[in-house]
Amino acid sequence: LLSSRLLTLALANMKLIVLSLALVGASAFTPATVRPLRVRSIVRAEEEAAAEEAPVVEEEAPAPAPAPAMTSREYLETMYGGLGEPETGGKIPPMAYWCADLGTPGTMDFMRAAELKHARIAMIGFMGWVANLQNVHFPGMLSPSTGVSFESLEAVNGVDAFFTMIPAAGLGQIFGFCAVFEWYEMTHKDGKWNGNNALKGEIVPNINKWDILGFTEGKTEDDLKRVKLQELKNGRMAMIGTLGCVAAATIPGSVPFLTSSF
Repeated sequence: LLSSRLLTLALANMKLIVLSLALVGASAFTPATVRPLRVRSIVRAEEEAAAEEAPVVEEEAPAPAPAPAMTSREYLETMYGGLGEPETGGKIPPMAYWCADLGTPGTMDFMRAAELKHARIAMIGFMGWVANLQNVHFPGMLSPSTGVSFESLEAVNGVDAFFTMIPAAGLGQIFGFCAVFEWYEMTHKDGKWNGNNALKGEIVPNINKWDILGFTEGKTEDDLKRVKLQELKNGRMAMIGTLGCVAAATIPGSVPFLTSSF
């Protein structure tokens, strides 16, 4: 009887062991559902955090379309001393438009710069003619080596005096003095070395400041515009006046107003 009970107990324990092993083996093949969901949540949170930390890149707005280039005629009409001035009846002379058709707006800047140079020289030259006609001259000798005095230049007109009485060395000094200023103007911009302004196409009016005495200091833009316009108008009149004096000195009776002066 005892042996039969022991056999029954052993069989019951063996069944429990087999059942436990079967349950453990079955759980090994059961798909896990909790861990993948947790991993996906962690990955999603990291992606959202990275998106928040990433800098926001703003797209650059497209560059505006460049303004259409002005023609040389249109640019000429914007320059001071031309359109709207009473001296020309409020209009630009046809000859000026013809000159504008020869090039570009840069050409007009070059021509205006040349006009101002000639105007400034003509103003000095005209005052020289006036001084000569009024018998005003420097004291002493112009050329001691050739015996030419400043006073002796009054015996002839200015054209003959310049080309026949001034020695070659004197003419060389005059042209050399002018060449230094011309070289500086052609190679400098705003008082600094700039290379060849002509080849760069950067020759513009008043490219360098020559106001040594400071006449333009503290002036407003309107004042400067008025002064520049006055300089241009006076220079134009001086060029006409200087040519008139040259004509009167070389062609008798060509300028009735100056006939008695030569």
